[in-house]
Amino acid sequence: MRVTDTDVRRRDSDETTTRLLDAAAEVFVEHGYDKAVIADIARRAGVTTGAVFGRWANKSELMAAAVDHIFDQILPDHRIKQLGIDEVPVIDIFSAWAANILAGDETQDVMVQVFASARNNDAVRERLRWFLDEQAHQIGRIVDRGRGEVDFDPGYSTAAVALLIQAVGVGTHLLLSVGRDEQHLPTPPDWEALIRSLFHSLATPPAQ
Repeated sequence: MRVTDTDVRRRDSDETTTRLLDAAAEVFVEHGYDKAVIADIARRAGVTTGAVFGRWANKSELMAAAVDHIFDQILPDHRIKQLGIDEVPVIDIFSAWAANILAGDETQDVMVQVFASARNNDAVRERLRWFLDEQAHQIGRIVDRGRGEVDFDPGYSTAAVALLIQAVGVGTHLLLSVGRDEQHLPTPPDWEALIRSLFHSLATPPAQ
């Protein structure tokens, strides 16, 4: 198939948009929603501010798109595929998740900044609410898949298990973000063993 000039322009435009969103996401994590500066974002992306305003009407629209861009990359479905573990047993998925949050990654800084910004910014708060609902939905699908692999006690609802997983994830990110004394942190093997034990505890006791 012949590649036309229009195709090239569209591809270049898409690449520029992605660079701008990546740059805006970086600025958001570093400085927060309100202190982000359009000129700084454009400079990081290697473009002029005209490229920004050719895509978004104002800073609010750009930063809202940047928050959405961040969330798209840290939702469970995307992260699981990124780690290449989407086909492994659910208990192994949760073990990998446990190791990931204890090790700390860019998600930690993102969640800290989002929760901080959401306190005073309606747009961020609205997007955070959407993200947490979608995250719970995706975790719930994983939990339901796990029911087919392990005999879950039917007394534990999917919503209850998903909320527990969310609480552990978000809480751990926030706790680690301030820096902790090593003596108060478990070793990765201990942490993963605890998560596995927690998952197995949801199973229905075998019939006597």
